[in-house]
Amino acid sequence: MLLAVFLLVPLAFSQVNRPIQRDHVPPIQKIDIVKIRNSPTRMGSVPAGVQLINVKTNRTHVLPQRMFVKFHELQDEFGFKYLLNKDGSCTYKAREILVEPITEELALYEPPLTYTPAPLNITRTEYDRKLTLHPEVSLYAGLVNGTYMRDLFNDSQAASGRSNQFGAHLFTDWDLPLKVGAAVHYETTTYQLSDEGSISYRSLSFGPQLRSKDFDLFADFPARVQTNFRVGPFSKATANSATNEITYNFNSADLMASIEHPIKNSWGEFVVGLYGQWQWLNLKDASDLVSIRATNKSNKSFGLSLSQVFQ
Repeated sequence: MLLAVFLLVPLAFSQVNRPIQRDHVPPIQKIDIVKIRNSPTRMGSVPAGVQLINVKTNRTHVLPQRMFVKFHELQDEFGFKYLLNKDGSCTYKAREILVEPITEELALYEPPLTYTPAPLNITRTEYDRKLTLHPEVSLYAGLVNGTYMRDLFNDSQAASGRSNQFGAHLFTDWDLPLKVGAAVHYETTTYQLSDEGSISYRSLSFGPQLRSKDFDLFADFPARVQTNFRVGPFSKATANSATNEITYNFNSADLMASIEHPIKNSWGEFVVGLYGQWQWLNLKDASDLVSIRATNKSNKSFGLSLSQVFQ
């Protein structure tokens, strides 16, 4: 009996003094959100059905479909990756295992081994994509050197006259140096006769028109040149004197050239110009006998023009 007691006492002491073995759990090291936002970013994708957690409210949002995202490489202490919005802010986070890197999928371009640089002197031709037409109304006033009228009426007093013209123009607006168009003019000219009579000339003419691009005639003074050639199949001159009235019908050909200065306004452009015109008349019929010596001479007129271009 005594032998049993001596054997149990050491055994009891050995059980009381034996230390208890426990697992060591290290403390969680919190990762600052500033470090996460300063970390590099990568591209990836989040599969459908993944729960995204709102950073501010901790509410979860189930992703309805697969989404490609950009995220910070540094994760927080719980293993979440922070997803970036388009403006660079972070609204949601997801676990790292749910973010699939797609770097290899984005590397779709491989530079060529050799290449030839494109030449620097490539000439490209620009074309107008649409045809734009601008209307213009014009008023012309000038003096006429009526050489033809002087010979027709055999009256030196008819060598000078006063002319007015009303014009309607339509021309293109494109990048070519010359703009083409059309012109319609109605001209009235008055000549005096030595017997206190007068000649009244009327003509409706029409034809093509050319206009140059604007250029600087002087510093900050834009200018352009315009010319048109018109025909008038219904031109008419009526001479009234104290004794009788004579009517002449003509086919007319008129060449006009002008230099113009455009001024921008709310409607488009107001244009001031100087013009010159050469007029050739071909007599068709007359109500009286005529004896003309120089049918190849022309009437010349010079004056001022005022126009409004509507753009």
